[in-house]
Amino acid sequence: AAGLALALGALAFWQHQEAQRDQREQLAAAVGAVQLSTEAPRVTLWDRGGAAVPLESFRGRVVFLNFWATWCGPCLAEMPSLIALHGALDPADIAFISIAEDDTWPPLDTYVKRTPLPFNVFRDRPPRVEDPFETTSYPTSFIIDRDGQARYRFSGARDWNAPEIRALLALE
Repeated sequence: AAGLALALGALAFWQHQEAQRDQREQLAAAVGAVQLSTEAPRVTLWDRGGAAVPLESFRGRVVFLNFWATWCGPCLAEMPSLIALHGALDPADIAFISIAEDDTWPPLDTYVKRTPLPFNVFRDRPPRVEDPFETTSYPTSFIIDRDGQARYRFSGARDWNAPEIRALLALE
């Protein structure tokens, strides 16, 4: 009887995992995300004060990583929805990391003064963080799970506050 209960429990767990996988695939397709299953690159981010922040330091939380630039029209167009998504989620569960591809801080400082960003803002600099992420256009975003696995890649601007995006994040 105990063996049967264990087998039924294992079957139920497997069915639940399969249902979540199917839901992830459907949501990813609905929002134009490319599904990934690879460890996120081990990179170091540099904040405004010049402090090094390893991407790994965010483990234990889902990470929303966004590559953008102040000179990129689509990047600026999606920013209000990214700010809204950030405001709707618990920062204890998800870290928003914004990596600006601007060559210097002054344009970024001007933008952030005009449009305060409620999340971590870093500026890419050599060695470029975008390189191991194979980012070739902006905006490009990634969702990294709590264990440091890159799960989704998004190329191009979108409405980040869409219910499908929230549902996808809830599965991580």
